[in-house]
Amino acid sequence: MTLIDELFDIEHEAYRKSPVHSLDSRVKLILCLLGLLVTVLLPYVRIGDQIIPWPLVFAFAVIYLLFAGLYLLSGASVRYYIVRLVLIMPFGLFFILLQPFFANPYYDVYHVIFSLPFGVNIYWESLIFGLSLFAKFVISLSFIILLSATTTMQSMLEAASRLHVPRLFITVMSLTVRYIFVFALIFQKIQSAFACKCFRWSDRRLPLGYRLNVIGNAAGSLFLRAMDQGERTYVSMCCRGYAANSAMHFPRKPLVIAEWIFLLFGAGYIVFFPALIYLVF
Repeated sequence: MTLIDELFDIEHEAYRKSPVHSLDSRVKLILCLLGLLVTVLLPYVRIGDQIIPWPLVFAFAVIYLLFAGLYLLSGASVRYYIVRLVLIMPFGLFFILLQPFFANPYYDVYHVIFSLPFGVNIYWESLIFGLSLFAKFVISLSFIILLSATTTMQSMLEAASRLHVPRLFITVMSLTVRYIFVFALIFQKIQSAFACKCFRWSDRRLPLGYRLNVIGNAAGSLFLRAMDQGERTYVSMCCRGYAANSAMHFPRKPLVIAEWIFLLFGAGYIVFFPALIYLVF
């Protein structure tokens, strides 16, 4: 399955029916952003000479339990979660893997696990710090996956608009959401044309120069079609009265009592319980 196919799969997952899917998009957006913020801002605190920061570990567990409960309540596939997590993981994993090779400023004494050639050492304390960064990365990605798996892109835009996000940002994102699927469809047509002509970019029987030439021509054609589509879209918008002060209109939609209760409980849980763990320790 290609990344383009994954794009349609993500949007299809958001149309399931569950208590979490039926929640107002503002509630899910606020809770997910709050989960990201609290996870990133969790301080690195050690107790005495202990290497493992136990308050941080328990705080991670508390926040992840909220994600796990909401994800199970949504009825989304566990495979969907694991696949998305694995696909996004490499973008931040490189920085985390470098941590064990440098002395960490949170420790005064360092213990060397392995000594490599050229004076390169792997420190136990820095390894623990790298694992804490990895936990923050996983939890942050988990909340993003939860939001994308239970909320359509259009619903996210409506939620952002009702939360008074600047209208220019809403307009740009709405056009991006609309035409990213147009781009995906055109890309699939190009793939089908390649398949009909028995061309594969990984086919080693074809000369490398020929494969690069075909792929370059396809990429250039796609770029030119995107520019042409952008110009035609802008002209159409201007013909319909689009101006710098234009904005998308979404009708007012007040939250019901159950949604307010869920929002206050979730926000209180994310903020109160990690803070309580730090106070207890």
